Amino acid sequence: MRAILHCDLNNFYASCECLINPELKGKPVAVGGREEDRHGVIVASNYEAKKFGVRCGVTTYQAKRLCPSLVICQPKFEVYNKYSHMVRKIYEEYSDRVEPFSIDECFIDVTHSKIFGTPLEIANKIRERVKNEIGLTISVGVSFDKTFAKIGSDLKKPDATTEITLENFKDKVWSLPVGDMFGVGRKMKEKFLKLGINTIGDLANFNKSFLISEFGKVGEDLYNKANGIDDEEVELYTSHSIPKSVGNSTTFYKDLTDKKEIELAFMVIAESIVERMIKHNLKSCKTVSIVVRDSDLKFYQKQCQITPCRNSDTISKTAIKLFFDNFSFNRGVRLLGITVSGFDEDMQLSFFTKEEKNLDEVMVKIREKFGRNSIKRGNALINEKIASSMDRVQLDKNSDD
Repeated sequence: MRAILHCDLNNFYASCECLINPELKGKPVAVGGREEDRHGVIVASNYEAKKFGVRCGVTTYQAKRLCPSLVICQPKFEVYNKYSHMVRKIYEEYSDRVEPFSIDECFIDVTHSKIFGTPLEIANKIRERVKNEIGLTISVGVSFDKTFAKIGSDLKKPDATTEITLENFKDKVWSLPVGDMFGVGRKMKEKFLKLGINTIGDLANFNKSFLISEFGKVGEDLYNKANGIDDEEVELYTSHSIPKSVGNSTTFYKDLTDKKEIELAFMVIAESIVERMIKHNLKSCKTVSIVVRDSDLKFYQKQCQITPCRNSDTISKTAIKLFFDNFSFNRGVRLLGITVSGFDEDMQLSFFTKEEKNLDEVMVKIREKFGRNSIKRGNALINEKIASSMDRVQLDKNSDD
């Protein structure tokens, strides 16, 4: 029988803040943006803050009213990524099947890891090592499939291990709200509730044929998973070494209405993308897509093919052309984003792109050594707030536990 672990780092973002600033330990801590830059939303909070009702999605103003002593930290993605990588290295010592689910969650298949002990013993060893060697705590779910392992990690927090077996899953899982089911989102939950499916047990015992007729394959999959039937494998961690796409987006402190500001914004985003391509050793991309959100909160997307390259100048110019060729300038621009894909590891950069490529690499090295603000392009002076917009990272709100 398979043995799957789901490891969930507790209060990951706020805990990382406490690691880099030990004085914050024991205090209510949250990670969020600056309200004056329209990033005034809490994206993560620790247990001390949650006691006051400070949770993901509340504004920083509301959070301060709920908890006047709350310490709000600006997001530091590079720090979070560093600690996530350190934790993952521990996971990889126990199995070659380590599948990231988010920056703070991973599935691990320890079916063939008997040399390290039973699945429960391995889970506890990992939990203790993460706590002692890095200073973070995790909750671990142990089960025979991914669905129940994920549910198990949510049952007891923080710093705990929960085992769900073939013998006990009905007792431990079926009484839980259907919204706790791995794969049931808000809309699906609403549909289930209308059908009288209130718990996971209700789903497991519902008419399977009706679920298939009403929801198709999704209905069948959720029915099977509620009954402990989930054959989905945990992927090899090597399959995650090369991303399929690299993208970044940011919401600006004001609606952009000036052409020069939009050009600057695309340049800054393109630089951040090329920096990540360099770190992943991605030699070139051949697809550039942009996303735009206007002042009415409407989303637009466009993409095009380019000659394979890895330089921010080409990517930003492509994004700018896509924008002005496809979008009217009637309304202000609230958000811009770029995503590149179509990576070819065997592609050799042409002679004509060599100089620009080297410039991006030099800038990355300087920033790694002396900080992000140590070097900037001249047109960054047009608007310093836009030029520093990628220093503010939007975190995945679903990662708040």
